[in-house]
Amino acid sequence: MTDASLQDLGLPADTERAVRRWLDDPLYTSERPALLELLAAVRAGSAEAKAELLDAFSQVLPIGTGGRRGRVGPGPNRMNTVVLRETAQGLALAMRAAGDTPQVAIVYDTRMHSRQFAHVAAEQCAAAGLTVIVLDAPRPTPELSFLVRRMGCGAGIVISASHNPPQDNGIKIYGPDGAQVLGARDAAVMRAILGVTELPVLAADQRSQIHVIKPDLVAAEADAPYHDYVLAQGVVPGSLEAHGFSLAFTPLHGVGHTSAVPVLQARGLTVHQVAAQCDPDGGRFSTVVSANPESPVSMTMAVALAEAEGSQLVLATDPDADRLGACARGPGGGFVAIDGNRLGVLMLDHVLDKLQHSLPKNGWVLTTLVTSPLLATMAQAHGLDVVDDLLVGFKHHAGMMAEQPGKTLVFGCEESHGYIRGDDIRDKDGAIAALLLAECAAVAHAEGRTLFDNLERIWCRYGYHREKTANLMAPGVAGRQAIAAVMETWRGQPPSGFAGLSVVKVDDRLRPRQTGSATRDLPGDVLSFELEGAGRGCRIVLRPSGTEPKLKVYALARSGGNLASDQLPGVQADIDGLIDRVLLEAEAAVHAIMRSFLP
Repeated sequence: MTDASLQDLGLPADTERAVRRWLDDPLYTSERPALLELLAAVRAGSAEAKAELLDAFSQVLPIGTGGRRGRVGPGPNRMNTVVLRETAQGLALAMRAAGDTPQVAIVYDTRMHSRQFAHVAAEQCAAAGLTVIVLDAPRPTPELSFLVRRMGCGAGIVISASHNPPQDNGIKIYGPDGAQVLGARDAAVMRAILGVTELPVLAADQRSQIHVIKPDLVAAEADAPYHDYVLAQGVVPGSLEAHGFSLAFTPLHGVGHTSAVPVLQARGLTVHQVAAQCDPDGGRFSTVVSANPESPVSMTMAVALAEAEGSQLVLATDPDADRLGACARGPGGGFVAIDGNRLGVLMLDHVLDKLQHSLPKNGWVLTTLVTSPLLATMAQAHGLDVVDDLLVGFKHHAGMMAEQPGKTLVFGCEESHGYIRGDDIRDKDGAIAALLLAECAAVAHAEGRTLFDNLERIWCRYGYHREKTANLMAPGVAGRQAIAAVMETWRGQPPSGFAGLSVVKVDDRLRPRQTGSATRDLPGDVLSFELEGAGRGCRIVLRPSGTEPKLKVYALARSGGNLASDQLPGVQADIDGLIDRVLLEAEAAVHAIMRSFLP
């Protein structure tokens, strides 16, 4: 395409310059065919193609929650081999500047391009002078965190976009502590990536720096020690085989069957696997609308299998197996999905109950400001220290663990179905969560109870809690502007209240804080509003997603505690109605601001 024809496309000057660079610079040769195809579609008059081009060249793909991820395609705001190589090169430069051990471990999931991207990253790291260990079979993200620490690596890389749509992929960057990069290290890596001016090519004699653990050796060399560690996080001694309990499991075309299933089977549980969803399916996720276990519909096939097998529980992990979703038999005998907050409550209650006489004196529980306050209330009632105002992303849990290595993590979680226990994995882990929830459900089943019976007992003691989240999609450049306008407006003019409750406290996480913890004091584009009235409370939190084009609006409502069982239904109805009204009014106020920016 000539300069003149590129000018005729009516692109903004900065976009045109960026596109021309990707057309002319040999650095971008690998992505040129896809870019030329996109430009041809723009030339043919496709409005969709032009919007794609503008967004693809609108910015450099940022490091958000968990690293960098986005739609695969040409352009600096897309995942492609060039952006991946720049990221790997920047990581290598940052490691060198920090004096980290010059060794990196790499794991990938089942997404399209994941294996290719993993080997591209390995080659670039080796070209930059690093020793590289690659697990050449799809494996979970938390296994990478465990291996970085076990192998003494200076960094880790996971090629995955978690539960994003199938057209996305990404790279998660981990530090020497096995945690996603955070704070100053995060900033240093991003500066190094943005400062990359050349990409050295792998020399023939550097290939020996890449150590590939072949598929037939991954189980013995990597899986076995990881599985042993996961098993050690359980809190029920002995086999669960005699409990007469079975469950259905799906990895949603990902890697969870390599981690959760062996662990559950080792505990004596019968696990029925959804065979069609154990197939990686070329990264297409063809049997689900979304491979996100937060969505109950993702577990449709697993529920059908559980019904057919007479199982009591359904478990699902997302494609990189760091999140867990679940359905359990309800009072009517059918399967009912359990949201992320309530799963965390059930697991923590299970741990507190089984370890109540042996909880570590230095134990603590870590959660985020958008996770149910019920977890903090429960943990404090058992004498545990709690940090419950962390920003979203398990790298903040890991940051607290790094700050206070003398403490023992009894439990950590966040509302988006992420859970962890123990100190040697510094990320959420779907296998550990599956183990804890399966133990809890199996014990309840053996005693003639359901998980919902457990929840009612917890609510009567600590108060009824309900959490709901609205995801307001806002794609493209206009979407980013709309989200920014909402945050700016509510920072300058906070709402006075919703649904009859008054705002009694505003917390702007971009303002400086002095808690004494570097992790808790990290700035974040998050607004939190505490509401109170008539003996009830609710928190509203606004947070732009770090991984997807959306604004998340969280509502967390609660009643007082010490309820009699016959009081609970009325309190539930009251709080459920309250949270619906609060969220409805908050969404309406947000939409009123966004409307002028979105098409």
